[in-house]
Amino acid sequence: MTIRLTEHRLFKSILTGFLSFTLALLILFYVNAIISSSGSYPTSLRTILSLSSTSSTIVELPSASERCRQLLGADDILVIVKTGATALRERLPVHFQTTLQCTQHYVVYSDMEEEFEGHHIHDVLSGVSAEMKKSAPEFKFYRDLHENRDRVTEFMREDASVQRKAWRLDKWKFLPIVERALQAKPNAKWFMFIEADTFLVWSNLLKWLSQLDSGKAYFLGLPVTMEGQLFAYGGAGWLLSQPAIQRMTHHMASQDDDYEHFTNKTSFGDLVLGYVLEQAGLRLTGVWPLIQRETPSTMEYTKDLWCYPVVTFHHIDSPDIKSIWDLEQEWLADTQATLLHFDIFNHLVYPRLATKIDDWDNFSHGEEVVLTSDEGFEDCKLLCEKDVLCMQFRFTPKKCTMSHAVTLGWKADPSINSISGWMMERITQIKASVRCEGEKWISID
Repeated sequence: MTIRLTEHRLFKSILTGFLSFTLALLILFYVNAIISSSGSYPTSLRTILSLSSTSSTIVELPSASERCRQLLGADDILVIVKTGATALRERLPVHFQTTLQCTQHYVVYSDMEEEFEGHHIHDVLSGVSAEMKKSAPEFKFYRDLHENRDRVTEFMREDASVQRKAWRLDKWKFLPIVERALQAKPNAKWFMFIEADTFLVWSNLLKWLSQLDSGKAYFLGLPVTMEGQLFAYGGAGWLLSQPAIQRMTHHMASQDDDYEHFTNKTSFGDLVLGYVLEQAGLRLTGVWPLIQRETPSTMEYTKDLWCYPVVTFHHIDSPDIKSIWDLEQEWLADTQATLLHFDIFNHLVYPRLATKIDDWDNFSHGEEVVLTSDEGFEDCKLLCEKDVLCMQFRFTPKKCTMSHAVTLGWKADPSINSISGWMMERITQIKASVRCEGEKWISID
């Protein structure tokens, strides 16, 4: 009997130990799963099992798109995407997969009405007067486009000048897009205008606008002056508050014909927009580097830039859009911190720098030194080393160009024999010394 009781206790002890071991493994597995995620989650919901001795609870964490849709202020903003039928097939899909998942209200305007990947695309030029459509040379392409609407992709391949014609037609979209935007969401507090190759850091836009008074008439963007006219560079993105868009549309309502003729004799649509807004009593407020025209690869990174939040990039392709959006979602999942230019540099640019990259142009544009035919890349590097502020250099036959800023750049034509180099030790030291005490937003009176 004693032997049987001992065996029974031994069995219970083994069973208890096995259950405790299994429970420990389960806890270790889920803790490891949480830690290894580094604060980011996949696009589908992750379920986490809450272990206790009495019950199990399923906790669902939001997906990336759900997190960014829950941000405060989203209902107050209309995002307007300006594109064209010859560009949207290549450029729009990545926006539908990234930022436009976050925005509660957006509309896409083009030069042809159509359905694309389940989204309605509006023809913003449909309201241009019949007289102007007949007389303005750019509308010859508009008519050709509509006549070939069932074979747009093929139509694009047939004529190498199609994109140039599409660009010329684009100037006609800037004024009607403002009127149509107000009609699309009359109660919006803010109207954010971007192009199909503009990336919008949605979470930063919301944080920025929460600090501004939407009851004031604001026209915000990247200032450019051409032909004596100040205007916002279109591709960088530009913003109108509710009072500003109301004032502009009221002003335009009495002068439609005049502004159509003004557009007809002007080459740039964003210049036309700047002129009309100025006539309506609205002057542009520059907000660089929140809104700017570069990509992470072409940006000049200096100490003056690090701590500013980034709201837009321009001329950006799909892979880069996806990379920045993924980084933004990691930020939201982790601490909901503001994504700074330093963060973009630290995660997307710095890892790609090197002491030497062949067939590469890093856009060094500072001091230029003429070299002899016997001098090469290493001699150029020595010149950069002697200048304590030099961060990078570029060697081409018989020339060395140095720069105090850091830029990644892009691949160069091999025939140019361009070799780029970065002073990695200096750049690493500067990167380690960056301390952003709060975010440097643009103050607007």
